[in-house]
Order: sequence, then C-alpha cells, then structure tokens
Amino acid sequence: MELLSRKRWLQIADILRANLCLVATLLLTFAGATLLRSWTSHPIALSTIPLLVGSAAVTWAAVALHPVASWRGLGLGGRQAVGVGRGLLLGCGACGLVVCGAVLLGFGTWTELDAAEIRFDWRSTPVIGLSFLAAGAAGEELFMRGLLLQYVARAVGPFAGILFTSSAFALLHGWNPGVTALAQVNTALFGAVFGLAVVRYRSLWMAAGLHLGWNLAQVTLGADTSGITMRLTELNLELRGEEWLAGGGYGLEGGVLASAVALLLGAAVWWLPTVGSSGRMLWETPGDASGSEGERPTFGTLGIAASDGGAFRRGEGQDAHSRGESPADPGAGV
Repeated sequence: MELLSRKRWLQIADILRANLCLVATLLLTFAGATLLRSWTSHPIALSTIPLLVGSAAVTWAAVALHPVASWRGLGLGGRQAVGVGRGLLLGCGACGLVVCGAVLLGFGTWTELDAAEIRFDWRSTPVIGLSFLAAGAAGEELFMRGLLLQYVARAVGPFAGILFTSSAFALLHGWNPGVTALAQVNTALFGAVFGLAVVRYRSLWMAAGLHLGWNLAQVTLGADTSGITMRLTELNLELRGEEWLAGGGYGLEGGVLASAVALLLGAAVWWLPTVGSSGRMLWETPGDASGSEGERPTFGTLGIAASDGGAFRRGEGQDAHSRGESPADPGAGV
C-alpha cells in the first residue's frame, strides 16, 4: 500500500520548491545587500536592487533546471509584456481616484513642500527616482508573484497561491514607518489584486505594471508611499483626520478609501477583457517532463476543480471542452 499517492507527492514537491525559492531569494538578497553596502548606503538602493537581482537569479535557475518551466509559463514572455501598459494605466488611475477622493472629502490637501521632511528627494533627478521605483516594483513582483505564487498554485490552486503571496506581501511591508493593522490589510488586498492580474491575464508583466503605476502616481501626486516620503514633483499631499480614514503616517494606503479602491481595482482586473492572453502558466503544466498529467489535480477559476487542465479566463476553458476543442497549446519558451 502506497504511503502517499502520486498526486500528493507532486503537491509536496511543489511546496518544497516554493520554500526553496523563498529561502534562496532571501539569502541572495541578503548577500547582495551586504556586498552592495560596500559601495553605497542608500536605503532604497539596498532594498530594491538586491531583491531584484536575487529574484531574477532564482527565476533564471528555475527556468534552466525545472523540466516544464519557461519564461512564458511564468508570465514573462515577450508577447505578455503588453500587459505592462494596461497595468500602468490601471495602477495610475486607481491611485488618482484615491487622491481625488481624499481631496474632495476634505481629509487630504496639497500644501507647500518642506524639503527637510523629504526622505528621498528626486525632484532634480526624476530618471533616477523612476528607476528605483521600477526596480522596486519589478523585484517585489518577481519575488512574490513569480515562482512563489506559481509553485503554490501548482500544488493547491491559484486561490491559495494568491492568498499566500498577498499575506507574505503584507508581511514584507510590516516594518514600514507608520504601519497599522488596516495598512497591512490594504497591502494584502493590493497584493491579491496583483496576483489576480497574473491569474487572469497570464502576465507577470501586468502585475509589475499595476504595482509601478500605483507607486509612481503616489510619488508624482505628492502622497507618501507605504510610510516613506518620496517626491518626484513639487506636489505635497498632507493628510488630515482620523488615521483609519485618511491613512495617517503610512499614507493613503493606510485608510479605508484605499480599501475601497483596492476592491474596485480587483473588480476591474477580473472583468476587463483578457485580449492577447493565451497558453498555459507553470501551474497548469503536467507534473513531469514526459507530458503526462498523472494524478496532478487541475483547477478552474481561482482553484475550483476543472476538467480541461485549467483555462483561467472565465468560462473559456469549459466552453472549449464542451465543444470538443483542445485548450490553448502551452507552447514553449518566450
């Protein structure tokens, strides 16, 4: 009698891979930050560049060593890069909605900028500021919504992958200045939106675009970003009123208005057409290099069992199956 079925062994293997990627990325990030400290003490450089390089190195190794992993299967294919533009527009628009709401409701107002209060002043070097913002968004998304989400989703379904990585995303920001319980809930909500973008659009590029668009709009419009004062322009948004409403020291991300907009953004990500998204992601691939599914479970929308190997566009896989058609060819490589 078998101790565990093949399906369980495959699930355990993917959970172990997820943990290996997590630990390896953290170790490389720590080593990279230690090495980089010999050249600079800039906090943003030390927190963004090592994470991006460490995540990229682990991802490259996984694609090289895992028999069914590919850049396209991770949402990083060339065609999937069109999601960056859509993500930027959605992220900027969502942040603009929060800022406008705060100003119109009276708990946010633009005031004169005090340079002494700016922790990271990029007004005279906006290209450098944008580069750091892009590196931060790309590194966090590659770390959280790359292999980590994919291997958890491969083992127990995309819903669990989104839940796990969004919770980890909130913990990653748990030591930021001014953080509160509501701020962490909101951070988890936005992390879930970014994960949903990967699931719905099959594009990690889009998740990075959403993340960068949100942060870029905050810095441009004068709002603090996750408790950190960074400025690209002369705009400065001062928050007033109760902390739970306005966000307090954490910035707008710590208030209920951001909670509402995160839910709206998630609805937009879910309902907008998925034009151009095709092929299988890593979590939808067979359990071994032979192409045999074996006893690996398949998942439908956000983890509901499906019979077609898991096409995640709402109802699309099931419709193709009912017509007797084959689901999209997963392809290979980029």
